[in-house]
Amino acid sequence: MAGLFSRLRRAGDGSSAPAGAVPSPAPAQARAKVLAAPVTGSPVPSGPPDLTADAETMVLPRVDQIRAAAGGSDGADVLVWPQLNQPTEVMPVLVPVEVSDSTLERLHAPGRRRMWLSRGALLLILCVQAFLSVRLHNTAFEDEAQYLYAGRMELAHLLHGTALQGNYASYFSGAPVLYPVLAAVANDAGGLAAARAVSLAEMLATTALLYMLTRRLFNERVGLFAAALFSAQMSLIFLGNFATFDATALFLLALAAWIGVRTAESRWPLFLLAAPVAALAVATKYAALLFVPTVALLPAFAAWPRLGRRALFYPLPLAAFTALLVTAALRLAGPTYLHAIGSTTTARAQGAAPVSLILMDSLKWGGLLFAVAVFGTVAYAQRPRTERGERIAPPGTRVRRVAMGVVLTGTALLAPVYQAHIHTNTSFEKHLGFGLFFAAPMAGVGLARIIGDHFRRAQFGIAVWGLILALGLTQSNEFFGTWPSSQGFIKEMSHYLRPHALYLVEAPEVPMYYLGNRPDAQPRQFISTFGLSIVTKQGKHLTGDAAFTYTVRQGWYQIVAYNGVSTPATDRVLRQAMTGAPYILKKVVSASNHGNIYNYYVWVKMTQAELNRLKKQNELKRAKQQAQMKGAKQRRAKPAATATARASAPSQTHHVRPVGGTGNGG
Repeated sequence: MAGLFSRLRRAGDGSSAPAGAVPSPAPAQARAKVLAAPVTGSPVPSGPPDLTADAETMVLPRVDQIRAAAGGSDGADVLVWPQLNQPTEVMPVLVPVEVSDSTLERLHAPGRRRMWLSRGALLLILCVQAFLSVRLHNTAFEDEAQYLYAGRMELAHLLHGTALQGNYASYFSGAPVLYPVLAAVANDAGGLAAARAVSLAEMLATTALLYMLTRRLFNERVGLFAAALFSAQMSLIFLGNFATFDATALFLLALAAWIGVRTAESRWPLFLLAAPVAALAVATKYAALLFVPTVALLPAFAAWPRLGRRALFYPLPLAAFTALLVTAALRLAGPTYLHAIGSTTTARAQGAAPVSLILMDSLKWGGLLFAVAVFGTVAYAQRPRTERGERIAPPGTRVRRVAMGVVLTGTALLAPVYQAHIHTNTSFEKHLGFGLFFAAPMAGVGLARIIGDHFRRAQFGIAVWGLILALGLTQSNEFFGTWPSSQGFIKEMSHYLRPHALYLVEAPEVPMYYLGNRPDAQPRQFISTFGLSIVTKQGKHLTGDAAFTYTVRQGWYQIVAYNGVSTPATDRVLRQAMTGAPYILKKVVSASNHGNIYNYYVWVKMTQAELNRLKKQNELKRAKQQAQMKGAKQRRAKPAATATARASAPSQTHHVRPVGGTGNGG
């Protein structure tokens, strides 16, 4: 349009004045030549209209009606204003315009300055999150030790063909060839700290992906609020310094969700790229399967404002492709993996945890963030923008806003409902974080509405975030203090190891991990206090407490160690069985962790010399006791004999003669 105005002005005065300059009167010769030019078609105005700054409608002639030849050496065509012979009626016209994907993205994209400020704020959030996780410290938990040691065995099996020390695929809650191998590589490079650093990097990446995902669904402010709330949540802090399947599986779910949202508006079905990542998350930890439907729905929500109902067909192919990949992997892996999925996830045995306990844990660990997400869902359904003129992703219809809010917020309920159904709270504190990741975008909306436009109520938003942070700090401390530090116990136990000996240890995975490089601490030498089944020499089958009592009395083990944490009932049986057993209590190792005091009781089988010395001590003790008993008996018998002798002696009568005469008179 500016080019048209420029050519119109140049046609009037024959100059090359730039667009926007005021046209000067045309020379008389040029004006005469223009008026002499023949004009065909309907009449048009004879001169340009008044172009005022406040005009709402401008009357422009048709280009084909005002084209004429100007007298010049090059014979170039110019645009002129022909004479107006009759009045023209002007009607407003609305022309539909097709907006490209890049234009839609620019409409709600932040400016460069705002973008760099958002990135700086995100970096600050990630630094705080890293500090919250790194400050936690303790020796390896039994699950960490088991996965790291199993990964070491799997890695040796893959590289050198070394025989495995157990069928890990039959009872692990994830494929043992995935995360355990990754963690084992990190452990070989830097020990337990390096393995936990892998989890920290994955949790930081998860928070960054949450910000990017939320920014595309809403805007950068909501994305920052969602990241800030999620980074202060207990599960994220805990998993950021915990070397198990969970951190990797959650990171892969977050990556799949971001891919689905990022590619949803593409003309090609690029959202299907999320399927391999989602399938890998399921293979890493089988419980991730519970959250795949939400990942499949996210591309539909992201593309709905632009594509309309066509976007509703996205979830089906994405879910089908993911299921196809998982099924193909199971066929390649064999029935052992399918059995493990059933026993650890889909058909897990019923526990004894009451529903009320799981409900209370849900409210305690994630109730506040969930409440903010519910508030955000209601507020977003009613009004998509926090303030007028706010740059935000196309919100779509109210149906779309309600559906997206309900799905994202409702995902936080999946883990509590499932674990309440099977009455178990095993790993519940970790699984809860998976659902809260998907609820965090709506919590970001809720926090934005609490703060209000132009940060009018910032103090309320700070109070909400501060309360979530305080709960995250205290609860993560509590979880990292639920198991005793094994440093002193491992040092004490290492003094009594023997080749081919057996060790009955509570949570044997921990000494297996720390002492696994020694030839006298191989996996086949360790027996757990979680259960035992044996057959005696007489052919009698014993299980449970009877088996533990029999084997301890018979002296089967070189070391018996327990701390009363994982199997307290079995530990009491072992303590009673030590009476008369060939064991001596070598040491009670005390461990303090986050204010909790734990005691390791280390019993060691006595050597032959110790048995002989103990036998002699017992004989001397018995002889002394017998002598003491004999002396006491003699002391009790002497007074009794004296009393008997006195009682049996004959009685004597004394006759006394009276003093005086014989009785005769004088």
